[in-house]
Formats: sequence, structure tokens, C-alpha cells
Amino acid sequence: MKATYIVNLLYLLLAVNTTYFLGKSLNKHGEHFLRAIFSNRMEIVLPVNKILLIGFYLVNIGLVLLFYSTQENIYSLSHSIEYLSFKIGITYLVIAAMHYLNILVFILIESNIHKQTIKL
Repeated sequence: MKATYIVNLLYLLLAVNTTYFLGKSLNKHGEHFLRAIFSNRMEIVLPVNKILLIGFYLVNIGLVLLFYSTQENIYSLSHSIEYLSFKIGITYLVIAAMHYLNILVFILIESNIHKQTIKL
């Protein structure tokens, strides 16, 4: 039972730290991407970037906490590594899927803006 707590604590530390530092990095570098998309409306770049960061944190921390609540008894070192790998792997896949979905949405927004300026 004690090993289960250690593995779950390790999962929380890894997942929360990864979410925090990845969110900061995406926020910093995503601003350039948003400036390119909203070049004619620069005043919304920073608010949109902050909203994206808050949403990123809420969804990922929610996933981490939801996934944390599943209880399983850890019996060996190999089982703990497998268990931790599975939890972290799912968390990272969700983060990656969210990132690519956001990119797709903004590419669609950019193409829509481009179509509107061509019509004018």
C-alpha cells in the first residue's frame, strides 16, 4: 500500500510539473503564432493567449486529478514503472491532442480571416 502512495505522488509531481512548464513554453512561443494570425487585431493577442493558457491548465490539471483518483495496489518495482508509464503516457497524449487541436482551430480561423480580406 505504501508503494501505491509513492507512485501516485511521483505521478502528481511529474504530471503537474510537465503541465506547468509546457504551458509556460506554449504561452511564450504561441504568442508569435497568434500575432501572425491576428495581425490586424493585435489588441486581442495577449488576452487570447492568456485564456488559452488558463484553459490548458484547467483541462490538464483536471485530467491529472481525475486520473489520479483511480486506485490500484502496486506490488513490485516493475508494476510501479508500468503503472506510472501508463498514467504519464495518457496525460502526455491528451496534452499533445489539445495542442494540435488548438493549432488546427487557429489555422481555420486564419484561413477564414484571409478569405474575408480577399472578398473586401
